[in-house]
Amino acid sequence: MVGWLVQRALPAHVPGALRRVRSPHSVNPDLETTAESSARRALEELERHYAAEKARLEAEQKRAKDAAEPVRSGLLFGTGSALVNAVAVVLHAAGFDVTDLDEELGTKSADLLAVWGGEARLVEVKSEGGPAKEALVADLERHLSTWPKLRPTQPVTRGTLVVNHQHKLDPAQRKQEVYERPEFVATLQHPVIPATGLFEWWRTEDWATVRTAVLGQHHGTEPSRPEPAEPETSAAARRGFWSRFGRFADS
Repeated sequence: MVGWLVQRALPAHVPGALRRVRSPHSVNPDLETTAESSARRALEELERHYAAEKARLEAEQKRAKDAAEPVRSGLLFGTGSALVNAVAVVLHAAGFDVTDLDEELGTKSADLLAVWGGEARLVEVKSEGGPAKEALVADLERHLSTWPKLRPTQPVTRGTLVVNHQHKLDPAQRKQEVYERPEFVATLQHPVIPATGLFEWWRTEDWATVRTAVLGQHHGTEPSRPEPAEPETSAAARRGFWSRFGRFADS
């Protein structure tokens, strides 16, 4: 405390007091040596640069947070349109052409149409405060069966179900898989993706994994449409979601 008073507070607020006692902590700039002046100016410049850079990075962090928060909140805790919009943002970021079918067709079909090259998927988005009902899968299959009547010139035979299950719990407390009953899981014909998994891939910008999951392909198999190289991501972001995807590629 004494050091702060002598070296910071008094020079800043009562410099005359230090000069009167001829303190070495108070030197008139006009009495400085060339080396002292040079060092002082360099330090002041460094402090100005630091303040400007800190302000720039704080603004950059705020912009990133403002952009991320609706997607993070939507995927982890959202229901209805907030969840659908967040899923659409992630699919678009992963390179899909995304159509909001609720906007175009009302409630007659699934929530989204996601297209990657020659691959098209109806994407049904659901939320459950507790464990996901198995009947949600039937909703997706019903939309697939009625699709030819809605868009006969745009055939789609595959779909993907995204479920924000147990959204009333903290994400760390939720089950990793949407469905766990082996007999039911064995009957699934389309990928079922937990919103928490989609969130993790979005958070780490693992777009290849998003595409592979949505299209129901084997891990490591990428669609043929060319694109820039993908950034490497943590293996932890991929762990635990592939056991159910492998069978979809061959169905």
